[in-house]
Amino acid sequence: MKEFNINFTVPVLFGVGTSLKTGEQLKMLGATRALFVFDQGIKKAGIPDPIIKSVKDAGLEVSIFDNVKADPPFSTIEEGAAVGRKAGADSVIAIGGGSSMDTAKGISILLKNPSPLKQYTAPNGPARKPGSILITIPTTSGTGSEVTQVAVLTDDETHKKGGIAGVRATLAIVDPALTKGMPPVITADTGLDALIHAIESVTSVVANPMSEIVGERAISIIVENLPRAVKDGNDIEARSQMAFAAMIAGFGFDNSMTHLPHSVGHTLGSMYHLPHGNACGIILPEAMEFIAETVPDAVKKVAGAMGLKVTDSTSGKEAGAMISKAVLDLYAVIGQKTLKQNNIAESDFPAIAEMATTDVTYPFCPRKASKEEIITMLQSAYKR
Repeated sequence: MKEFNINFTVPVLFGVGTSLKTGEQLKMLGATRALFVFDQGIKKAGIPDPIIKSVKDAGLEVSIFDNVKADPPFSTIEEGAAVGRKAGADSVIAIGGGSSMDTAKGISILLKNPSPLKQYTAPNGPARKPGSILITIPTTSGTGSEVTQVAVLTDDETHKKGGIAGVRATLAIVDPALTKGMPPVITADTGLDALIHAIESVTSVVANPMSEIVGERAISIIVENLPRAVKDGNDIEARSQMAFAAMIAGFGFDNSMTHLPHSVGHTLGSMYHLPHGNACGIILPEAMEFIAETVPDAVKKVAGAMGLKVTDSTSGKEAGAMISKAVLDLYAVIGQKTLKQNNIAESDFPAIAEMATTDVTYPFCPRKASKEEIITMLQSAYKR
């Protein structure tokens, strides 16, 4: 067995209603002044209100930063950190999806370290102290950011996505009840993101026995429960299963890495601001066929986890084709926009391929894709 590292370092409080225990958890952690971080959509939905009440009832002072942006730029994190510093915050609570949690991760760093945040992304950048107390409370079942060690942020100047590693929540509170309000389109998009995380956890060039175990389990849960959650958002069992699957998929790719679907997805997100799951799913069917003969055993594991009939005699190529078809069948059930429906021009494909090969996830694909091969995948996806 090869050498590998395992990073399961974020404690998790999981269950319906657990978000109402945020106040008591913060108090146990020794916090006194909490900065809440969320976006306007979460605010308008009223999701933070009972959580904020629990924190105030626990005797903590509360401040709020509610200007989170999608694909959060460094400037937004600096803005939020200024709010936290002014309030004397010693803890940060993220409520929302990946953007809110990544924003909160960046803010937690700046509450204990000098600005600008961007300096900590440089390979030879300055050392930094651990961030402040951080609690992550997801309202979607997709990113897994509540348990990962990376904050994915966007450069204001280049618009490229990058990451700051080694920033983990002090505690993740996963309350499936908070996901009940997600509309079907967001349920589908975030659920697809979780599925891709799980698939890449199994097929990454640095996949390991632990990432494979949680990845395979997450795949099985998602293919069964995502259509249910999309069909009926009040199905709390499906919501709970999806919340759990997204979380363990987060553990999975945090212990391996995402690869080609995310390389293209990050690019499409940066260039066109497509929803993240949709963007990463654009070439997922093609990518699985592309890597199938390079890592046949891993691809067969994915197929088996999806409930597809795989035997010892099934080749990697056959398994890749089976997965491709099953993914497209899933798209038809949950609804996913194609490249054409997203108004992406074929003339943009070379630029997309160029940027994808510079993405941080690109080296982790088990089969290196050339720019020409990525263009071919995009052309295939465009025909759907």
